[in-house]
Parts: sequence; C-alpha cells; structure tokens
Amino acid sequence: MIKPFCGTRPKKKFAKQVTSPNVSYIDNYKPNKKLNFLNLLNTSKINKSKKILKRLKDKGVLQEDKSNHFYLYRITHNNKKLLGLVGKINLDNYDDKKILGHEETFKERIKKRKEQLLKFNSQISPIYTTYKSTPKSLKKLKSFFKFKPDYNFKSTDKCRHELWVVKETNTEKLLKKYLTNIRKIYICDGHHRIQAMLKSKKKIAPMIIAFPNNQVNILDYNRVIKTSFKFDKIKKIISKNFNLSISKNNKKLKQNQIEMYANKKWYTIKLFKKSKELDVTILRKLILNKILTNKKNIKFVSGFKGKKTLENFVNSKEYNLAFRLYPTNISQVLTFAEKKKYMPQKSTWFHPKPLDGLISSKIIS
Repeated sequence: MIKPFCGTRPKKKFAKQVTSPNVSYIDNYKPNKKLNFLNLLNTSKINKSKKILKRLKDKGVLQEDKSNHFYLYRITHNNKKLLGLVGKINLDNYDDKKILGHEETFKERIKKRKEQLLKFNSQISPIYTTYKSTPKSLKKLKSFFKFKPDYNFKSTDKCRHELWVVKETNTEKLLKKYLTNIRKIYICDGHHRIQAMLKSKKKIAPMIIAFPNNQVNILDYNRVIKTSFKFDKIKKIISKNFNLSISKNNKKLKQNQIEMYANKKWYTIKLFKKSKELDVTILRKLILNKILTNKKNIKFVSGFKGKKTLENFVNSKEYNLAFRLYPTNISQVLTFAEKKKYMPQKSTWFHPKPLDGLISSKIIS
C-alpha cells in the first residue's frame, strides 16, 4: 500500500528558512524570503517556480536522496502528537476499497492543479491521509519514533515538526511489517491534487503522509458570503426550518446547530427536528442554496482563524453574512469514504498539517 521513495529535503541548516506552513495559516503573506517554498506556490507562473526550485537544488539548499526510503514525520501541537508515515501510493488502488476519498471537488481547481503538477513535476508536501489503528498498533508505531530525528524545529504555525529518514535496516524491516497491516487509506486533505493526478492519465505515484485515525484533529470549516437578500428576507427563509435566536456568550456550539453573524450580532440557528445529515450539508441545502445567487460570492474560512476573523470579513462589508459550523468528526469521514458518499466541498479542515518543503518528491520519475 505504501512504498519507499527518493525524497528531496533541505539541508538541515536551511530547513527552517525553506519550509513553510500552508498559506492559509499566514496572514498578509508577502514573498520576501528567497529560500522559502511559499515563493514557489504563490506565483501563477509555473516556469518561475521551476527556476526557483532548480536554483535551490543547484545551490545545494535542496538535495534528493540517492536511494528509496520511508520517512517518519511527527507534529506536536499543544502537547498532542501526530505520528505520520511518509511514502508513495499506487493510484490504481484509488476508490477500489483500498484508497478512499470523502469530499466533493471543484472542477476549476482540479484543472489548475493538473496544470501545476504536470508542468512543475514536483509535490512539495505530502497528501494528508489516515488509516484505522488500534491501541496495539499505536504502541508499535510509537516505537519507531524513539530515535533522534534528522530535523527538529518549531515553525510559524506554532507546531514542532520532526522528520526521520529511515535508513537503519532493522527499523525498515519492522516498519514494512507494520505497513502490511494497513488495509485502507482514507484521503483527508488533498482531494483536488489526487483528482488532478488521476485526470492526467500519467503514471503518477502520489507522496502521502498517513496518520492513525485516533490522532487526527478536525476543525470547523466556516463560510462567509455576499448576498443581495435583505436580512429580514434571510430570517424568513431560515425560520421555515430552524429556530433563530441571539447567541449566548461563550456557549459551545453543538451538532445540528449553526451560528450566523450579521449586523454585528451572532445568532444560533437550530433545526426544528434532529437530522442525521452533516451540518455542512444542512447549511448548503436549507440556507445557502436559497440565498446565494452567485456561487462565486462565498469564501471558506478555517476554524483555525477564530470567530474574530469571520466578524472582520462581515464588518468590512466585503461580505454580509458569516456561518460557523460544528466540526465534522473523523468517524463521519471514514463512514462517508467507505460508503463512497461525498461531503460538500470544504467540509473538513485538518489541523495541524505537514510543512511545505520539508519532504518533497518528483511526481513523474
């Protein structure tokens, strides 16, 4: 299921300069560091990105391993640890009960990703996946991380990132044995990249990072919209299926509840009847589809940013409504994937994530 590969890594002394968290974690990004991988990602000119990457390799800032390896990746956030295994998967196994997705995608984004991947021929961060684990398998997994890491530093996402290159023969044997027990891999974050690779019709082996399902953390993924509807009309539409009330301070959101921000006030929206549907689906079907006339007038905002960010979007008049959702949980993700059902786009925000640039690979050898 998961195979070793020749990874590309920064020299240790450059690792902190080169690597970067996902751009969503960074406010007011400006491309000011010549070594940073964000410079590659945040230009629409692929040839410019290729030149930057070549320059980093020519200067010896980045080096490709000469033989195939597995890589171990640990992320520590608020004393919680995610233990990741990095390798490559065979896309022939996608959607045949071995490698499963869970989320709908945007056609335009797939098209853009396909163009980027084929021209750039590099995957600068692994696709985030999960697999089912047990207390026994978790104990075995932890034993692989007892050695001193090759990389160990804190990044601007306020997480500690550690990477091991598995070179020791005995550890590699034990790791291979551990990997034979992983029967299914679930795509968490990276659906657009996977679809882009599938549609390329090239022999591509994606680089993935696989975390145990009981370590995965999902945050709320919220929406801000611009609508031409007056607020009274919006309240009338919502009131057909929900109770609408002013939110109480510091009261935690529950499943089947949605928070809405408008006119400098937070409202709690609660369904009249309990539903088994995802809150993100309920929001789309019963509210957004009725008040959003232009599908481009929506922005997706990670719960990592906090409620204040949602308020700022609306208060700035750029948008006029914000909706905050209860987070989707990992068991829902696995259930949807196994039933070959798909959640609406941007239903899940997985946090924390691996850095861009700490381990990268060619997608076509």
